Amino acid sequence: MPSTVAKKRRSRIQRITDVAARVFATQGFHATRMQDIADELDLQKGTLYYYFPSKEALLFHIVEEEVGHAVEQMEQVMALEATPTVKIEKGIMGHLTVFQRYADIYSIYLFEKLNLINQEAAVRVDALGRKYEQYWHELLAQAVQAGELRQNLNIKLTTKAILGMCNMTLIWFKPDGPLTIEETAAHFNELLLDGMRP
Repeated sequence: MPSTVAKKRRSRIQRITDVAARVFATQGFHATRMQDIADELDLQKGTLYYYFPSKEALLFHIVEEEVGHAVEQMEQVMALEATPTVKIEKGIMGHLTVFQRYADIYSIYLFEKLNLINQEAAVRVDALGRKYEQYWHELLAQAVQAGELRQNLNIKLTTKAILGMCNMTLIWFKPDGPLTIEETAAHFNELLLDGMRP
């Protein structure tokens, strides 16, 4: 059973990451200083550095957690008692929901990760990303095998297309815009499934 000290540490790390994500989203990653995050937490900057040696380490911790949530969400979709195309619909809805929760954080990672120096953390996050992509590849293969999608479908290319389409909502989707997440997911599903069916 976890000790009180371990629980307290996990609780503090969670609070730090929650606040850091909010500050990054408000001020932008590059404009944010560790001091800004410490001030929001009412902590000494040295205490913050005790848990995370840099703001990049903090960013990657948040991204790793969130990509982990995306993988877990896709695992739940794969385990559903449902047809492959229903799972595709739910998978797209889940992807958009998870990504929009921390849209600014994902944007920094996806579009600026080559400029970040914490390559060890990047390797871990990329491994989770490959696992997530593999689930989509398997799901499309199941849909083809079940006769729900056409037999000549290029599964690898279609997987990339689905993920690319969903990821790019980070650039243009606005929570207060003309479309909700649900409407966007429904349009994506209609567009994709109508184009892939036999």
